[in-house]
Amino acid sequence: MGWHKGVPPKLQGLHVVWYRVALLDYGQVKDLPDNLRLGYANLILAIDDNDPLRATQSYRELGIKTLSYCEEEPKEMLKLAKTMFDTKLPAGSKMLQPFSEDSSLKKISVQSFPEELFCVLRTVHLLRGLSVGMDIDFSCAEQWRPIAEEALHAAGRLKGQNPKGKVQKGGFIRRIFGRG
Repeated sequence: MGWHKGVPPKLQGLHVVWYRVALLDYGQVKDLPDNLRLGYANLILAIDDNDPLRATQSYRELGIKTLSYCEEEPKEMLKLAKTMFDTKLPAGSKMLQPFSEDSSLKKISVQSFPEELFCVLRTVHLLRGLSVGMDIDFSCAEQWRPIAEEALHAAGRLKGQNPKGKVQKGGFIRRIFGRG
């Protein structure tokens, strides 16, 4: 079961099958340079592992320049990373208020941000809006972790086993759609 009428060309992949919704937006393809791709993979692991030092290191690696106005910079940097690059809401929250008084954006300002990452940021925020609107507790970092591990492993930056699980053999697409 699916529909395509009245849907812009980029969103013509919206389908509902057995109570599952899939939104395919073919306009959201971006080929990131290796340094940003691997830096973002590192940030995904930092967010999923709840690791403030790795999040801070990843921001530097990505070329995201910040200015801190707080004493607990690594903790706030992780909070900022989750606000910017993950869809999961903080525990007990029903919506995200990025400009509230206790927001990490009030404690750490972003001075510069790589242009190539804007589509990633936009996509994460669109997914957050969908997950909040459908009342789904969804984390991009958790879902994208195997892809991040695979990228870092292939680049020689992740050896052996990761705290959250083994680096899987074969490609991500092969694991999902492959046979055998």
